[in-house]
Amino acid sequence: MNGKPPAKQPANTRGTEAPKKAKGGQADKKIAFLKIVSKVAALVIMPAFTMHSLFTGKKWRGLKDHFGWVPLVEKKPGQKLVWMHALSLGEVNGAAPVLKILRDKRPHIMIVVSVTTDAGYDAAHRLIPFADHIFFHPLDCWPFINRALDRIKPDLYVLTDTGFWPSMLMNLKDRRIPPMVFNGRISEKSQARYKRVAAMVKPLLQSFAVICMQSERGRTTIQNLGAPPNRVRIVGDTKFDALQIVSASERVRLRERFRFPPDGQVLVAGSTHAGEEKICVEAYLKLRRKFPKLSMVIAPRRLERVGEIVKFLIKENVKFVLRSQIDPRSKPMANIVVLDTLGELTKVYAIADVAFVGRSLNAPGGGHNLLEPVAQCKPVLHGPYIENNQKIASELKAQGLAFTVSDDQTLFAAVRKLLLDTDELPKLQEKANAYVQSKRGSSLEIAKYIVAILK
Repeated sequence: MNGKPPAKQPANTRGTEAPKKAKGGQADKKIAFLKIVSKVAALVIMPAFTMHSLFTGKKWRGLKDHFGWVPLVEKKPGQKLVWMHALSLGEVNGAAPVLKILRDKRPHIMIVVSVTTDAGYDAAHRLIPFADHIFFHPLDCWPFINRALDRIKPDLYVLTDTGFWPSMLMNLKDRRIPPMVFNGRISEKSQARYKRVAAMVKPLLQSFAVICMQSERGRTTIQNLGAPPNRVRIVGDTKFDALQIVSASERVRLRERFRFPPDGQVLVAGSTHAGEEKICVEAYLKLRRKFPKLSMVIAPRRLERVGEIVKFLIKENVKFVLRSQIDPRSKPMANIVVLDTLGELTKVYAIADVAFVGRSLNAPGGGHNLLEPVAQCKPVLHGPYIENNQKIASELKAQGLAFTVSDDQTLFAAVRKLLLDTDELPKLQEKANAYVQSKRGSSLEIAKYIVAILK
């Protein structure tokens, strides 16, 4: 990590550097036009969104938040307020350690947290219970955003990723409220999209007080899009600070709860998507011929897919048990366990010998969190489609902690090699622990930036 928090940040004055106008004021005209379109769109979106929520049940939770009727905040005279937006579960995980430090170090600062998904909302209540308010982020239409800002009156708006909300950023700019980014990363797809609207993106980027990116590539990319170089920092990824390490005693208890043989091995297939369970099961059945005491846990990314997986296993005549139906009195045995419970995957990685992380075997993929198994000192396998986690995957591969597979044959071969090498596997586990520990500390640095901007 590099870049110390500035004692007196130039951006503390809330966007003091006026962006240079595009030729002929084209950027300003486009932004003005976007405001008009957004206001007109709100007239259509509000009833349509409500009807859709009513009939489908989706987004019904916190419906009024989406239209800007977020909690009405009352601040004490001189009190500062930070609005942290964390899109979903992953972003909430990254925000939690930063906000915990902020609450401990500066308890007088008010903290409100917005999310987009139900999973993020539940996670925020679980991981950030000390927040003054938790709600759903309003839809990115000018009237909704305007109403929300009137009710919250933040002194700083913090994004946990580089998914920019145009109406929000333009409204913040008008109100001279500085936005900030941390855990920033930009995929090639997003980069191409931003380049197509560069005339509007550049002035918005120049309103940010600080943009904290995860890597050098990210810093270069965001600067090429128009971010002022003196406001861009590389501060790593706060998700390392959020990783939960399961103790050795808890690992023993978990294996007992799953009724796995104490001398057997475990393969965990985590965050799997459609089509990936079939590949994992085929590889597992081949592995059982060599490792008769090998068990496997299948953890689909979405619990609503459990029924689909159960039908597949029954059709293929493969024995399995649901996690919720494990009999604590049953005899320990090697088995396939389908994880149909919430919030256990992180701990389940701790009882693995080898882990596979899904949404990576089939295009378009994108990948899921590779750090969760590595934090439990496990080598991790993934498919070739990991655009969303390319940086971490490359680092883990360089450390010898991550391995790419493409189908059941390569998955079988990779797991077989790791399980057979009884001398190398413990070394990889030690290396995984050292890697995670070396990456911690970003949350404290981010918290310092927040305090510096608020001063």
